Amino acid sequence: MTSPTTIVAKLQSNLRFKLAYIRVYHDFQQTVTEDEVKALMKTLIEAERETIGSLTRRIRQLGGAVQPESQPGQSAQELRIKASTQRTTLAKLRFLQRGATRAIEWYDEQIAALADDEETVGLLKALREDKRQHLQRLEDMIARLGG
Repeated sequence: MTSPTTIVAKLQSNLRFKLAYIRVYHDFQQTVTEDEVKALMKTLIEAERETIGSLTRRIRQLGGAVQPESQPGQSAQELRIKASTQRTTLAKLRFLQRGATRAIEWYDEQIAALADDEETVGLLKALREDKRQHLQRLEDMIARLGG
């Protein structure tokens, strides 16, 4: 059985990335010129914010602490730096597409690794489905923009 400490660490990492992606979506929303892309970034921000509540509840149920947004962690900071180098709208969208794909892969790995914790697996499956919807929205927008 996976220890609660290990599960909390994985969920905290996921939370840090969700918070970092909210910042990236916001940054992209401010820099793109296409109204439909701005609207997509707003939708993605709202969707991520909705999932944070269930994620933080599970962390607390397992006895973990929720770190403030001001402590994003090294990997999350690196994400924002990499995001800031994306110059065109299509480059920004492709960056987010790659991130969503990696997130889905991470969820798949965690679901398999934590199979003995039904509640956490249920949460991870819901988060994976949410990320799949993000990916589909991003792919649809890339196609609309001719990418």
